[in-house]
Amino acid sequence: MLIVGKDIKIRNFTETDFPQFLALVGDKTNHELAGLEYSTDSNYVHQLFEMYCKRDDANVIAEVENNTMVGIIEINHRGESADLVLTREIGFVIDQKYRQKGFATEAMQLVIDYGFKQLHLKEIWASTEEKNQVPQKILEKLGFKYIYSADQALPFATHSNIVRYYLLKE
Repeated sequence: MLIVGKDIKIRNFTETDFPQFLALVGDKTNHELAGLEYSTDSNYVHQLFEMYCKRDDANVIAEVENNTMVGIIEINHRGESADLVLTREIGFVIDQKYRQKGFATEAMQLVIDYGFKQLHLKEIWASTEEKNQVPQKILEKLGFKYIYSADQALPFATHSNIVRYYLLKE
């Protein structure tokens, strides 16, 4: 995939992205707020990176100016049943040093436009951790509507993990 915007572009992963991917996965805050895998084991992270490189639903958010990876954006299938074929779930994570620059909003808008115009989607869903208000504001700015919350905690967990679900229709 290659979608070029004003300041960022959405592109496939390349081997040169590994150091930035390692930094993203090695930041525990990204795991806590965005659900990105967390590890500081470079061998494990390299295996994870190889999996991301092969996925067609996960892409790099990169600066147009210098092609530097600033984050990851995904537009995942929600299922294979007939009523889910034209829906996806979108998610993103931006490296801390690139936040507050509008990159997430621009990346989301580019992928939303791609989803509705090229993939002919009818719905795009998104979820956020309840305490992660920045992406909630981005989603609302882009027209997503809050639909419901659910506790995603594992059975027998001592803490709840409330996730908020948002929907954007064509």
